[in-house]
Amino acid sequence: MIDPGAAMNEALCSHSWVAQAQWSAAGVVLQPTGEGVSALCQRGRRAFVQALTDSLASQGLSTPASWCLIDAWPVDAGKDWADALLAQPRPTEAELLGEQADGDTTLLTLRIPLDLQHFDVHFPALPILPGVVQVAWALAYGAARFGTPGSCRRVEMLKFQRPLRPGEVVQLRLRHDATLRRLQFGYANDDVQFSSGRLQWEHTDG
Repeated sequence: MIDPGAAMNEALCSHSWVAQAQWSAAGVVLQPTGEGVSALCQRGRRAFVQALTDSLASQGLSTPASWCLIDAWPVDAGKDWADALLAQPRPTEAELLGEQADGDTTLLTLRIPLDLQHFDVHFPALPILPGVVQVAWALAYGAARFGTPGSCRRVEMLKFQRPLRPGEVVQLRLRHDATLRRLQFGYANDDVQFSSGRLQWEHTDG
């Protein structure tokens, strides 16, 4: 008797967009190839999943109950790791890969998850990390490291130079000026600047 899970995994992994896949009764966990990530960025999650669903249907296989897209395959996964992952909500935060602190400056290395929920609405067919989310992340990371307020009334010198896409690895630089009550932030990768701005607080803010 053919194992439906093995057949599903084999069919998915034969697609040029799929590096690895793990089927379970709860759905499919999938790591895209570089070509798959490009397709995801160009089409959006819904069209990406639909194309794979159509490919499975053409081979007489059923549609998975749900899909989970991951950036890296686990090195030592337990027996029920796919079920556990599929049971979790899709991410709403960046993945913290590394951190360096030097006085009033912190440099965070972040990965934008492929399956980030924000991409569903911004935009469904062209996933771009919303500017408001970038500002919110800078506020949250700053609050955790410098004790600055978790919200602010004024954002100065705000610039969005290049969109942040699914799977992007980026460095977030935070510089806190306690005297002037402000936090400068910038998302960059080597010489490529994605966005930057300055968060300013009044003395009456928290």
